[in-house]
Amino acid sequence: MRYEFQDGLLEQIFDCLGDVVYCVKDLHGRYTFVNHAFAERIGVADPSELIGKQAAEYFPPELAKVYDDQDREVIRTGQPLRDQLELISQADGSRGWYLSNKFPLLNSSGETIGLVGVSQDLKQPSDSDLELADLKVVVDHIRQHIAQPLKTEELAEQVSLSVTQLDRRMRRVFRLSTKKFVMKYRLDLAQQLLVSSEKSLSEIALECGFSDQSAFTRHFGAAANQTPLAYRKSHQKQG
Repeated sequence: MRYEFQDGLLEQIFDCLGDVVYCVKDLHGRYTFVNHAFAERIGVADPSELIGKQAAEYFPPELAKVYDDQDREVIRTGQPLRDQLELISQADGSRGWYLSNKFPLLNSSGETIGLVGVSQDLKQPSDSDLELADLKVVVDHIRQHIAQPLKTEELAEQVSLSVTQLDRRMRRVFRLSTKKFVMKYRLDLAQQLLVSSEKSLSEIALECGFSDQSAFTRHFGAAANQTPLAYRKSHQKQG
């Protein structure tokens, strides 16, 4: 059974979800709706101020370009972009991890007229949250052995769970599969080392568990929209 929602109902629903960032864009990348969480993310008090504006007016150039490229791909193919792990800018200039999804917006004739973007802040749960979900052993092992290859099967065995059961619990607490959580932790550690240390890129790659500098550059670039070297240089300039 299909349901037709009254105009504006979905926008009202997403506006009630403080930890979910929601926006609608037209074919030219202009915002036609953003919720309060989206406005707060970029430091704008009134969401209506963003209507008719584009990402390039609020985000750093390297991030805006990636967002625009993603938008064009979703519009061109008509296919959604799901569970994209992204490092994005906050209102205070810091960077944070989000899980992003984008969907083509269709009219009654099935034509793409824009897109909808939904993303969630990947905040770090407290130790008590992890204990309740029986995940502290897994997370502690990941933290202590991040430089080593980490297989989901072996992590699941530590807490007597199947891979499916472990993934289900990880998604419930972290909103990420076990594999994606490991990658997020590798990238998070790499981000910190790029800013706080003078270690070479190859040293950071090995310390964070990447097979080599090339793999590190590829994964970091896909998530941060900058090469590790460019990220390090930009933060040195900011400092």
